[in-house]
Amino acid sequence: SVTFSFERGAIHSIEFLDYKNIEEIQSEIDDQIGSQGISINAEYNVSLYKIVYETLNGYGDSTLASGVIGIPEDRDNAFGIMSWQHGTVVKRNSVSSIDGFNLLSMILSSAGYVYVEADYLGLGISEDFHPYCMDIPSANTVIDMIRAGRNFCNDSDAIQFNNQISLVGYSEGGYATLAAQKMMEQDYPDEFDITISFPMAGPYDLSGTMVDLMLNGEPYGAPYYLPYILLAYIEYYELGELDEFFLAEYAEILPVLFDGYHSGGEIDEQLPNPPIQILLPELVDEFETNPNHFLRNYLQDNNLINWTPESLTYLFHALADELIPFENAQIAYDNFINNGSENIALVPIPESYGGHQEAAPFALITAFQL
Repeated sequence: SVTFSFERGAIHSIEFLDYKNIEEIQSEIDDQIGSQGISINAEYNVSLYKIVYETLNGYGDSTLASGVIGIPEDRDNAFGIMSWQHGTVVKRNSVSSIDGFNLLSMILSSAGYVYVEADYLGLGISEDFHPYCMDIPSANTVIDMIRAGRNFCNDSDAIQFNNQISLVGYSEGGYATLAAQKMMEQDYPDEFDITISFPMAGPYDLSGTMVDLMLNGEPYGAPYYLPYILLAYIEYYELGELDEFFLAEYAEILPVLFDGYHSGGEIDEQLPNPPIQILLPELVDEFETNPNHFLRNYLQDNNLINWTPESLTYLFHALADELIPFENAQIAYDNFINNGSENIALVPIPESYGGHQEAAPFALITAFQL
């Protein structure tokens, strides 16, 4: 007989991906952002590994997921863990465990952080449907990736880590960052000591701000966001058949478009805009008129605005964000303050820095300096 022992964060496999020395990293930094007057110095050579680790799927059952860990080359010092949560991805292979180094992983690893980045469920090696903007699966995947990073360091004589954990994420990654922070503080306060958290541009107010945006009848910059979240909720809350929510042509085509082999841009080409037009009109009418509609209640369950963060937290958000409005951060901040949070700051990014995509570099550079 064989007994399988499941342990969240346990490493299933490790694969070396790439190595870059200080000179190579510095050249990449200078080429990509040096012309913008940003000066960042690489301090360490870095190795990047793909890790497959144990976690929970969207139903709460054991599964495997993938991610990467970047290790600065230094045996004498102990480094903090920096967990980066990436933004919305639909194509399964468009993740760091496949693509390898990106500018952010190079900068953070070479600055002296143990860099960890989860692919998320449904991406990388995971063949589940991605539980898009669902707080518990998002948090579990991030937290177990951090555990896998600690396990990697514990099993290696090439790296030491300390108890500092920093969280940073943008867009969906901002949502995942705040979800992970919430679970760490509420469920695992003795295991994790969060040094600093940077949730950026996340849709924290799903049932309010984001619903209002989708219902306003105006064209939207990323139409695929709407079916992405609805397909996840229909899947994991077992809400019924797709033709109970979508017009027949979209009920048929959406599973093909969201099969993990199409990009967001490719999906958008097949959708109307505003994207609310893919839904059954009677469903939209019922949703608008019923404040207790079951979909609204599930969205409300996944809001991240009604708790009390304790760790040092900076909410970055662009005032001109057209995809995930600034109100998400403002409402979250106001509620956090009213609930008694003390170590929290709201950082509005001026309109001159642009919208959702354009403001991201400013947010990341400012967070890095902090």
